Amino acid sequence: MAYERYAFVFHFYCSQYSAGVWITFVLSYTKRLIIKYSSLVSSYPLPNLFIPGVQKAGTTALASFLSQHPDICLVKGKEAHVFDDPQYHRSTDKSGFVHDKYASKLAHYKGERYILDATPVTMLHPQFIQAAARHCAQAKYVVVLRDPVDRALSHYAMTKSRGLESRSPAMAFLLEPWRMRGFYKNLPNSPFESKYRDQSYLTRGKYRRQLGWLTNEVGESQIKIINQHDLLSNHQGVLDGIFDFLSAEHVKLDAERVFSTKDRAEISPFLYRILKWLV
Repeated sequence: MAYERYAFVFHFYCSQYSAGVWITFVLSYTKRLIIKYSSLVSSYPLPNLFIPGVQKAGTTALASFLSQHPDICLVKGKEAHVFDDPQYHRSTDKSGFVHDKYASKLAHYKGERYILDATPVTMLHPQFIQAAARHCAQAKYVVVLRDPVDRALSHYAMTKSRGLESRSPAMAFLLEPWRMRGFYKNLPNSPFESKYRDQSYLTRGKYRRQLGWLTNEVGESQIKIINQHDLLSNHQGVLDGIFDFLSAEHVKLDAERVFSTKDRAEISPFLYRILKWLV
């Protein structure tokens, strides 16, 4: 009886609407199904290697070097921005969102052992770290650090060059505590271009706090910490240490000047000492 009832309804609507309307309906419904279930059929695994921070410390250079290893596939654009995407935090299907966005960044993937995402804001907020650890439970993390004051000055110079900073370095650093009010509450849902990202000069230098969040989520054994200065001065030695951490074959890679350390703003020695004390 149920079959006969559905057949009657189907034939009724067929008699009322043209073939064009039905084709439009079928195509629209099929598109919705594809969007809804694409994550279930994605052939791409999720990243198992992250460079989660810190910004302006050489993450671009390190990602470039590691991507030359035959066992490492770097996501398109270097930074996938999945777990810091405000859409992720608003999504009701977070797993589907993660799979779909990473799939869009991995068309070039050829079965490499490691998939690397080098989004350096990941370590900045505990929710970003928690999300990465939840979806990519077996991942390893290589963290690049830089002197926090030098990093802040470089960050300031970048923001200034993009027209997103009108204050002097001294005034910008002085105003930062007021600018960053509500930082931990608001950052996950803020747009990519916001004061919490662009003007968090000294906030991003609170490494102890960020490393604490990361360690609590994934454990020390999954984390490798390097320094930008060491990457510059002992290029191959640092890379070999990372390859050991990954249980990967050592590959000799020529040093390249992927980043420049001359992009920092200049301040007085007195202010520099004060900032060193603050961070």
